[in-house]
Amino acid sequence: FFGVIGSSPVPRGSPLFGEIRSPSYPKPYPNNNISSWDIQVPKGYVVKLTFKYFDLEPSESCFYDYVKIKADKKDLGRYCGRLGSTTGNHPGRKEFVSKGNKMHLEFLSDFSNEDNGTVIPYRGFLAYYKAVDLDECDPNNAAENDERPQCQHFCHNYVGGYFCSCRIGYQLQSDHHSCKVECSSELFTEASGYLSSPEYPQPYPEFLRCNYSIRLQRGLSISLKFLEPFEIDDHQQVHCPYDQLKIQARGREIGEFCGREPPGIIETNSNEVDILFLTDESGYSRGWKIHYTSERIRCPQPVPRDQFTIIRDLQPVYQFQDYFVVSCKTGYNLMKGNEKLVSFTAVCQADGTWHQPMPRCEIVNCGSPKALANGVFSYVNDSANNEYQSVISYRCNEPYYHIVTGAGGDRFTCSPEGTWLDQDGQKRIPSCLPVCGKPVHPIIEVQRILGGKSAGRGNFPWQALTGINGRGGGALLSDRWILTAAHTVFPKGGVRNNVSLEQLAEEADIFLGHTNVDELHKMGNHPVRRIFIHPDFNPKDEHNFNGDIALLELKNPVTLGPTVLPICLPD
Repeated sequence: FFGVIGSSPVPRGSPLFGEIRSPSYPKPYPNNNISSWDIQVPKGYVVKLTFKYFDLEPSESCFYDYVKIKADKKDLGRYCGRLGSTTGNHPGRKEFVSKGNKMHLEFLSDFSNEDNGTVIPYRGFLAYYKAVDLDECDPNNAAENDERPQCQHFCHNYVGGYFCSCRIGYQLQSDHHSCKVECSSELFTEASGYLSSPEYPQPYPEFLRCNYSIRLQRGLSISLKFLEPFEIDDHQQVHCPYDQLKIQARGREIGEFCGREPPGIIETNSNEVDILFLTDESGYSRGWKIHYTSERIRCPQPVPRDQFTIIRDLQPVYQFQDYFVVSCKTGYNLMKGNEKLVSFTAVCQADGTWHQPMPRCEIVNCGSPKALANGVFSYVNDSANNEYQSVISYRCNEPYYHIVTGAGGDRFTCSPEGTWLDQDGQKRIPSCLPVCGKPVHPIIEVQRILGGKSAGRGNFPWQALTGINGRGGGALLSDRWILTAAHTVFPKGGVRNNVSLEQLAEEADIFLGHTNVDELHKMGNHPVRRIFIHPDFNPKDEHNFNGDIALLELKNPVTLGPTVLPICLPD
């Protein structure tokens, strides 16, 4: 014998699911250990167990270390080994399912885990369990010594339990298992249907007092058609002395029937019918079955209000409770007054009128197209409106901007959904991007510094005048960015080099659009949002101009034109 450490840990989780781990998992399990787990889920459920990880010392017949599973007083197996090992009995992905609501796991390890003198750290196992609904109605699921429901007629399983029900003509009793004929006060409200004696076409039970009521809406007239076979106990000389089938319509008695000759079709001319069926203590007749229908009054034929209205599945005749559905042709909306309808259905009422009037169809209007920054749109078609199938074309303010479109191009059409879409079905409108490096008034003669002349307005439309720590120059890179020298922001040896970039951005003055400084000031300043300095720039080193670059981001994009255009950056 060897020393044993016994334990009974509680599975981790809720009553419906959880996990079980070997001692010390995921570290190697100890020697000389016996652990057991009792899993119990609520009644009406069974236990399903699977191993996520399993690594136990392999041995023939799992003699040394093992996990043993029990349920319903039966062994479900004894397992050990490693995945892929030739010895042992590895559970793999097998699912272990109990028939009852309990399961027992037992883990045992011996005094060592050695192989040819080498200690092997087996890590044990990780298992998951969960509660699974038990079908109490299935006799194959019965556990030993466990009584299953004996529903007299029908058994219905649901998650966590079951219930019984009865055949038509029977009522479930207080024990919730047995059934008894109960056919009084049965109400039928559908426009047509079937009703019959209990157990039809088998012989009906004795001592019946069945009362069937058909109640339909106004405007309907009920017809009764008796089906074969028709058998009610009678007498050759006395009219219906034993069993009787009585029919009334709004308190008016239509007849009392028995025998083997069906009454045929009875027109009741009423929307309310009562059928009473009485039987005595004996008889073997098969009973009766009625197919009842109703005739309905007619409503006027629906007529469209315009040529764009579509009545789906137009019928030659519309009667009480019939309906029709209206839609519009593509590109039109259903309208009721000023209200846009998602759908429209009209129902024929008991008085022969439709419950709501016919709607109209109105052409879809997409509204004004989205404005294009630095561009415009124009109507392509002659109608020049925003209605369905109207077409517009976007263009940019050339030559200062060029258009960038998606795959669908620059033309947009008013769609049936009421949105402007390009030829690829996309809503996103084009963009107008600045044209760079193309002055409207370029210098055509030889450009010189010495011996040159003053540049005219528009010769260098990207030139910017900066006023940050003194006057400086810059170049417009796009409609929002300006390139300048870092020493115009933080001058070499300057006294304000400890001021923050945020404060300098607030104080900065940027001017564009002219070559004359006085005129620039008249045209107004362009506020700066942010300033970026090249990280290599050192304002303290007066002889080092490495990284003498700065970028200014304007708060608002500038409008490009003949005197304001960006310069091109090299590819």
